[in-house]
Amino acid sequence: MNYTKYISLSFTVFVLLIFSSACDNEEFFELERPVEDPWLTLADFEKAPIGAYYALSGNGGNRTIFAHGRMAGELFADGVNIAPPASGFEPNGDVEDMYARVTDVPIGIFDNGVFNSGYFAVGLANGGLDFIEENDGRPLASEGRQDEVDRIAGELHFVRAYAYYWLTRIYMPPYPSDEKRIPFRIEQADNFDEAITSELASTNDLYGVIVEDLRAAKDLLPERYEEGVHNPSYADGRANKFAAAALLAKVLFHMGPEMHDEALAELNFVIDQNGGDYTLDEDPIEAFNKTGIERGSEVIWYYALWAGDGLGGSSNWKHPNRFQNYNASNRQASGPETNQNRHIIASSSFLQQVGWEDASGELTTEATQDKRFNQLFLRLLPSVQTDTIADNIYPEPNGNFATTDAYVWNNRYYRAGDRVTNLPILRLADMYLLRAIIRAQSGDAAGATADLNAVRNRAGIGDYTGSDLENAIHLERFKEMAFEGDRLFYLQGLRMDIPAGDRGGSVVPWDSPFYSEIPDYETDINQAFN
Repeated sequence: MNYTKYISLSFTVFVLLIFSSACDNEEFFELERPVEDPWLTLADFEKAPIGAYYALSGNGGNRTIFAHGRMAGELFADGVNIAPPASGFEPNGDVEDMYARVTDVPIGIFDNGVFNSGYFAVGLANGGLDFIEENDGRPLASEGRQDEVDRIAGELHFVRAYAYYWLTRIYMPPYPSDEKRIPFRIEQADNFDEAITSELASTNDLYGVIVEDLRAAKDLLPERYEEGVHNPSYADGRANKFAAAALLAKVLFHMGPEMHDEALAELNFVIDQNGGDYTLDEDPIEAFNKTGIERGSEVIWYYALWAGDGLGGSSNWKHPNRFQNYNASNRQASGPETNQNRHIIASSSFLQQVGWEDASGELTTEATQDKRFNQLFLRLLPSVQTDTIADNIYPEPNGNFATTDAYVWNNRYYRAGDRVTNLPILRLADMYLLRAIIRAQSGDAAGATADLNAVRNRAGIGDYTGSDLENAIHLERFKEMAFEGDRLFYLQGLRMDIPAGDRGGSVVPWDSPFYSEIPDYETDINQAFN
């Protein structure tokens, strides 16, 4: 079996660039000795999904797809602003471009974190799926554990779908679009010419693959880890049937109103048929303050930032630090006064729309009563002051910002004490609010109100009593999913125009080109672009 079948296109290109001066490119693909199959036992094959999950994190803290992808969903939308810097303290230029809605340049911050990590994960998932297909769906049959092979296949489909999910969000127009823009890989290259000549895919192409992969994952994955049945590493932050259905629901929702009925079926499955595994019976903070194999009761899928990755030893790549740009504390969680990297704040537009600040910038009673504000946000004053309105008010340190205003910062990451805090990726509150808006728009006001109230009551603010149900759901989601990369894509899924936020000006169309250009190193070497 050719070793190159287990390398992603981007990684292949990287290797070829390094060695191009030392060897002929074609000879690189011609090994003197055949390489043995990499997976000779089921225990070996367990490393396939481990490697694919690993790839999503990149090879270093600045390369994780999880932290990077969320920035686009916030910065292009209306929920955040950039604190005005003091002299000598400048935000990241890519962050400023996104906030300014500059869309005709490559956004370099995504190159490692989304493009490279995404295609690395796609490549590794493809390798395992190719292995299964080449063995007629039954590799390692002598071990008599087709159920475990199926579970591994389900995880590989899930990881490939998740990688393409973010590659599509960051580099492609929103669905539907036939414009072909990024490399399309559902199997691996056998030679150099194939490696540098990828078919290009459109958003429509990729959403078709994502949906197909997630349906396969849902069919193949178990509902939960069972000790003694599954490999012990499967207990640690790995996808199950409900994770596949939850991500599928989000993808179908993003595809627009014509797919919302199909999304509703997946949401009903996740919410109503999970056997009590996922509930909203804990405070909001409990989703964000866990390590190891712990998870909050609402967390459907999480990224475990610890050493239990199945590879052994400590794992520095499991410590993503890009969250520091939009989180109060740094990745050591040593307090806001030590974080020199943060510069993305909650916008005044957001705070006033959701009723947490009044027109003069003062906190409201509604904010102080909401557990989400008190547990997941931090209001910092520009200098040492005394304020008795709420417990989570601290002085703004370091003189980084040229302001006399108080700012509200995101405070949900690194909450278990340091950078090994697990990252919740799919949460039950998200599912309830997606179902609420679909129900509301289909005329099921009672069902929509019940879903809305499930989230409101968990936040400690009581039942909804207003008269504009759909807008109430929009605002509740704005609060619930803030700083989790949701806002832009939620509005696109509803075909709603994107507000200006604190920028001033008018709304822009939902299908505006809020995506990055393809990295130059890809367009230079991949002949599909020439």
